[in-house]
Amino acid sequence: MVNKGPGRPRGSSHARQLLMGAAQRHFEQGDLAAISSRDLAAEVGVSHTLVNYHFGSREGLVAAAVALRAAPHDVIALSRDGQGAIDLSRLAHGILAAWEDPEHGDRLTGLARRLASGGGSADSIAEYIQNSVFQPLVDDLGREHARRVAVAIVGFLFGRYVLALSIFTVLSRDEAGRLLLSMIR
Repeated sequence: MVNKGPGRPRGSSHARQLLMGAAQRHFEQGDLAAISSRDLAAEVGVSHTLVNYHFGSREGLVAAAVALRAAPHDVIALSRDGQGAIDLSRLAHGILAAWEDPEHGDRLTGLARRLASGGGSADSIAEYIQNSVFQPLVDDLGREHARRVAVAIVGFLFGRYVLALSIFTVLSRDEAGRLLLSMIR
């Protein structure tokens, strides 16, 4: 079903939600990287042109689907101070708040475990992480500091939540926040 006419692509007014739902299902199953825009659209019965219309690109759809589950770009946005610069203390404590949230923490841990196992979803979110998480750190902190911050955060998250190493899990949330902050400064 290809829209060859001018104007808005044909499809139901709830096509965006249908596409998002399909992308999230495939993301959770770990096969989103192997699914094309056409396949996603066909699955929910809308034109594949609606992927670009609603999300700008397939990568935009992937980023939107991931953001509803993990929302790391929101943690970055909420860590900004009054002048718009990333406040490392806010960043450290925001990360902990997200990962220890009763509703989202288990999902984030499960997602990290699936990504670490080499599932196809890792390919799907690489561009999103690069552009929405790493690039803002580079813009604010410079490339080398941003790399150190990223390595510290990933190591800390895997140690505390994914691998559940006791050296990290015995820490209270405040202690964990102070440790993470000391690592990213």
